[in-house]
Parts: sequence; structure tokens; C-alpha cells
Amino acid sequence: MRQITIDKDDRVIPSSSRPRKSKAKGGFFKSLRGGAKKKKAVKRKAEPRISTEAAFSRLGSMTVQITDRISAPFKREKPRRGGRRKPIPAWRKPALVCGCVLVLAITIGGVTNFIIRTELLDRSATWIDEQQQSLAEVFGLTVQQISVIGRDKTSGDDILRVLDVSRGESILGIDPEAARERLETLGWVETASVMRRYPDEIFIEIVERRPYARWQIDGKTGVIDRTGALVSRKDEAAFRYLPKVVGTGANDHAAELFDMLAQTPELFTRLENAVRIRDRRWNLEFKNGVTVLLPEKSALHAWKQLYLIQNEQKILDKDVVTIDLRGKDRMYVRLNGEAAKLRRLAGNDT
Repeated sequence: MRQITIDKDDRVIPSSSRPRKSKAKGGFFKSLRGGAKKKKAVKRKAEPRISTEAAFSRLGSMTVQITDRISAPFKREKPRRGGRRKPIPAWRKPALVCGCVLVLAITIGGVTNFIIRTELLDRSATWIDEQQQSLAEVFGLTVQQISVIGRDKTSGDDILRVLDVSRGESILGIDPEAARERLETLGWVETASVMRRYPDEIFIEIVERRPYARWQIDGKTGVIDRTGALVSRKDEAAFRYLPKVVGTGANDHAAELFDMLAQTPELFTRLENAVRIRDRRWNLEFKNGVTVLLPEKSALHAWKQLYLIQNEQKILDKDVVTIDLRGKDRMYVRLNGEAAKLRRLAGNDT
């Protein structure tokens, strides 16, 4: 059995730490040292040896002491400074965002209130206009002439009114696009173009609408173009030759109607008024007082039938008040009072 050595502090001395006996060196080294004297060996005290049973008994006592130390209550050490940081609370980031937004809103509101109360924008715009006007006068960039081409029926006063430009005004302060939009609000003006001709001229080119018919609604009559746009609210004598349409929606469907009637010029020239009924169909009033009721559908076919009957029987030249063409396979005619009386005396139905 291997012996175990324990020092005075009850520590086991491994066998590898025991002092080894020094071996005598060979004669070769002795010859090199010149017969050096042997050193006296230092005698060490022999360490007391104990048996294996005693060693294990001491180890048992040591184990008990170590176990007692481990089983003692564990004291929690305080965290060192500079260690792991505490986690950031979840509410901190939304609170910071809300705070920043609130501060920004208060700042913007304060600045806006200051600008409104002091009228800073209006004063700044006025100051800029004054400086621009001064520079324009120095360099001669002021409006001295307004040229208009293409004007026939449009009033010159209306052009100047919507143009809103006066002599001596800075030509740089005029917006051609805005001026064009204002000119196109005039009834007779279909399209317009405005440009600045430096140093002092405003050039305007106008394309006017062509009068197409007269439109009566709510007791008032004006002039419309082919698209139905109202170009003049006055029923001038110069346009009395135009056919007249009456009623709501008559202006929008006038071109469609007149294109149909123009296929028979002999009847079209005798037309005085075309009345729109509930924005669905037409009643045609002729100059001799006869009224023709056109159907809502197949109006062209009914108009051609009337043309054939007129050529054969001259129905519009007789004592007729109303001709109703709304029936699919027949025509209804109403006579005037005298003709109806004579027909009844003769024993005929009216």
C-alpha cells in the first residue's frame, strides 16, 4: 500500500513533491572540475509518516469543516459599480416622444399666433411689392400698353375689368396664367392667351364663341353657342334671326335637335321655337301657330314622316293647331275652333 505524507498543516504532500536523491555525476565532470570536493549532503529531518487510516480520518474531519462552511447562510454581495445596467422602462420612450411633439406644437402655435397678430406676412408681401414696383420704375418695366387681337363681340371694358391691370403698374407683377383664366370666364371668350412683351406691353389674343341659338329660361333669353354655353345674357336685336329653344336642358340638346331638323331645310326655316319638355323630348312651334309633338325616341323618323305628309297634303298650311307624332303607327291632329265646328256640322268626328 502507498504511503501518504501529511505536513504539519494537515495538508497531503504528493509523492511527486518529495525530494529526490541526487545522483553522483560521472567521472568526466570530475575531471573537468579538477577533482572538486564533494559537497556535504544536508540532512533533512525525517518527516513523520502516518498510516492510511489516520490520513483518511483527518480528511474526514476536514470534509466536515468544509461542509459546515458551505452550509453557512450565504450573504448576497452588493453589485459592483459599472456592472450591468438596469433595463429601461417601457413607458419612457413614448413619454419622450409625446413630450417632444407637445413642445413642437406649442412652439408652432406660438410662432403662428405671433405672425397673425403682428400681420407679418401681409407686411412682408406689401414691402416686397413696393420694392418690386420701385425697381420696375427705375428700369422702365411698367405697363404702358395693352394689345388685344381677335375681339369682336367681347366688350373692351369687360376685358380691362377682369384683367385688373392699370397703367404704370409693374409688368413683373402680372401673372399671365391667372389673367388668362379670368378672361376665359367672359361669355364670348372661348380661349385666350396672355403674354408680357418687355418692356411695357401686355399682349392678349382671344378666340370668341360663335352664336348658335337663343335660349329662354325663367322668362329671360340669352345667346348660346353650339356647346350650350351661355355667351350673352341679353336678347339683342342682332341675334333675333337665330332659332330659339325654351326650357331646362334645351341649351345642352339644341345642337342635336338642329342637326336633325337641318335635314329638311324647308320645314326648318318655318320653325320659330323648340320647347324642351321635362328634358326628355321636344315640342316644335312653327311661325303659323302649329305645334308638332315629337316622340322621346325615334324623333328623326317622326320628323321625316311629317316632311312627307307636308309635301303630299300640305298639312301645316291647313286649319291645324296640333300634330301629335308620338304614336307608333298613327298621327293625331287637332283642328282649330272654326274648322272643328264646321267638321261637326258636317257630321264628322273631330
